Amino acid sequence: MHSSTGRTGAMSAARLAGSGRERDHDAFRVRHAAMESARALPPPIAMSVERRPRQVATVRRIAAAWLRHYCRMPEERVDQTLIVISELVSNAVLYGTGLSVEYRSWAPAPGLIRIEVNDQTEAEAPQPRRAGPLDESGRGLFLVGFMVSQLNGDWGFMAGGTTAWCRLPVHPTGVDSTEVER
Repeated sequence: MHSSTGRTGAMSAARLAGSGRERDHDAFRVRHAAMESARALPPPIAMSVERRPRQVATVRRIAAAWLRHYCRMPEERVDQTLIVISELVSNAVLYGTGLSVEYRSWAPAPGLIRIEVNDQTEAEAPQPRRAGPLDESGRGLFLVGFMVSQLNGDWGFMAGGTTAWCRLPVHPTGVDSTEVER
């Protein structure tokens, strides 16, 4: 007996066998749902920009358009996410040694985005630090950690320290980023 319906297995099997037309319709629904799910993911973006401070604004503009129009992220979250992106790209521009900075964004699952910034510089993964009250810089990674936490995401650096990454839910009640593989 099936525990949730009280029906015997024979009845379920007979119903599942159904007519050929019902099976075809069910197969269509499964294929259609899979296509809709694939369409629900925004297209990925990737770019490489010169390692110059003015390029931070270029990455911000492109990322903002992607977040708003393809991911349909709420405006307040877009603004907060752009702070994270700006800090990660600025960090790559300031401390990287390569000629360019690579930026990528994609959706590993519906309702979740992943952002990566590669400065092409092998080094130990930088750690957030607390800047003194008179320091003019040094707050970037601390700010990234705070903003990502506020957005219910996670972040870090890949082995070798060349790539900073973060995962963020698109909506405040979105996917818990710890449930999706890194």
